[in-house]
Amino acid sequence: MNKKRKHTNMLRWILLFIFYFSFMFLHSQEVITNFSFNPTVAEKYRQIKNSTQKKIPVALDTLSLPFLDDFSKDGIYPDTSLWLDSNVFINRDYPIAPPTLGVATFDGVSKTGLPYDTNIVNVGSYPADTLTSKPINLSLYQPIDSVFFSFFWQAQGRGDRPDISDSLLLQFKNASLPDSLAWKTVWFRKGFTATSPPDSLFHLVMLKVDTAFLKNGFQFRFTNWATISGNVDHWHIDYVFLDKNRGVNNTVFDDVAFAYNSKSLLKNYYAMPWEQYTQAEMKSNFSFCIHNLDTAIKNTSFVDTIFNECGYNGNSDNINPNITTGCAGNPQFANPPASNLPLYSFPNLTWDTSFLLQATLSTSTDIDRWNDTLRFTQNLKNYYAYDDGTVEGGYGINSSPAEIAYKFTLNKPDILYAVEMLFDWIPPNAHQQEFKVQVWDDSGGFPGNVIYQSSMESPHYYYTYHSDWGNLTNMFFPYMLKSPLSVSGTFYVGLIQYTFPSSTLLNLGIDKNTDSRTKMYFNLDDGNGWAQSQIITPCSWMIRPVLGSTKGLSVHEKEREETPILVFPNPSNGKFIIESEEKQSQVEIINLLGEIIYKAGINNQKSEIDLSSQPEGIYFLRATDEKGIVHAQKIILSK
Repeated sequence: MNKKRKHTNMLRWILLFIFYFSFMFLHSQEVITNFSFNPTVAEKYRQIKNSTQKKIPVALDTLSLPFLDDFSKDGIYPDTSLWLDSNVFINRDYPIAPPTLGVATFDGVSKTGLPYDTNIVNVGSYPADTLTSKPINLSLYQPIDSVFFSFFWQAQGRGDRPDISDSLLLQFKNASLPDSLAWKTVWFRKGFTATSPPDSLFHLVMLKVDTAFLKNGFQFRFTNWATISGNVDHWHIDYVFLDKNRGVNNTVFDDVAFAYNSKSLLKNYYAMPWEQYTQAEMKSNFSFCIHNLDTAIKNTSFVDTIFNECGYNGNSDNINPNITTGCAGNPQFANPPASNLPLYSFPNLTWDTSFLLQATLSTSTDIDRWNDTLRFTQNLKNYYAYDDGTVEGGYGINSSPAEIAYKFTLNKPDILYAVEMLFDWIPPNAHQQEFKVQVWDDSGGFPGNVIYQSSMESPHYYYTYHSDWGNLTNMFFPYMLKSPLSVSGTFYVGLIQYTFPSSTLLNLGIDKNTDSRTKMYFNLDDGNGWAQSQIITPCSWMIRPVLGSTKGLSVHEKEREETPILVFPNPSNGKFIIESEEKQSQVEIINLLGEIIYKAGINNQKSEIDLSSQPEGIYFLRATDEKGIVHAQKIILSK
């Protein structure tokens, strides 16, 4: 390798290091980071691209007024009946107090879920996501018709705060001009300096559509400028509304809507093993966030139903306007008591199960019905979870050795089989770092004696897509215990890390929509012992103990240990050797764009793969053995 190429590679790793670690809260040894990409979008994109079903082309039909999208429909891509592109992420997890369910999130990753710039060589802000409307016929209107465009925006939310060099802008199209001249910026917002005060509000923008745009084929588009090498610099927009007979002061909307997904029906956990369930685990009240976007009191009916169990008709009541004052305060709607549901306490369970909760609002006049229904699946399976399954960031400790422990309390003795964890991959070598899974007993409300310790492990990464809305998750990887472990009362699960250099982060996933910091403990091995987590950001670690059975575990670690896969040399200048104790039925190599660049059946235990023709960078190797077990790891091509 010549000196120039060595220098380029070194510069890339340095820039990559600076990029990720510039987002740390460096004043603490507990560190919160941003995810390097969006695994939910990446997996969904892969499924669509590899689908054998015929793709249905998007019809370029011309729309008429009104145009309204509050992004409350199911799915992670924009509604193709309204929008032409699919770069933004439709979700309910990143915004804080949105007007209604769901937002469109702009960031530094593309519709593949991966960064626009995978080589991390561009420093600064560049055009990133774009959301473009279908053509709209405005030729029927005159200035007297008062056509207005409005939307809400928020910076950061539960994501990453846009910097001063970042921006979000809105453009209108004059359909009578050539495309190179047609687009005009009518609104923009720059990011924030390091000393700017925090802002977690949604802001309403009202814009009159000038005469120049009142033509057939009018379009509008949002674009953000961001760091295009990661899932960062977040902007969220909601309630995009274009219609006639509006005014700059007409900022009310005839809409009563849910603003957040339903929360767990359990009092202490998001999910728990069915064998540990008791009636005392159930909440005494439901919890809903409802917004009335009008300035008038709206009489609304409310119904919620637990299918296969019971229903509760809340009748009707008045909901006060609260467009700027948070959730509706009516307890009958916002916090209906469980006592109104005579069968709300689940029956004695004899198997693992799930219950579907559906809540519905109904108002006599309402311009958007999509945001009036919530569905939530309450799982009673074989695992405990504080998190809701969606990941919005990473957690790490920048010292080694160090320990983290998660607190759980059983209602009766049980058997622990595995500890599931979700990690984010941070280059250049986080996936090569080591830790040991540990289990502790309780000592006065803190982790006590170590009652289990695994052999050395490394972070594994395993992603999938769940279709039921509100449970879009990247898959937890199960670290199987060497042998089942009897546990009772209060116990703790977690890890002890051995990273090199010691400041390297394992980057455990965190959910920012739940808050379990009172159950999170860390020990820096500095003689001060255990302490409760001191991070400021409300969150939950994505660690789940599996008890009672191994049912549903996607990957069995024991089987992985019995059929290990070895790839060497790694990094390599092009030729990799794959070696396994089992025959590999299929091997795939995937680049950072999600494209399969190599695919072959392997009929022996030791094979060579030549990637010399590919550009240097990071690739994913996925091998499926004869037992159907998928082995995956990252490989680095360095020329």
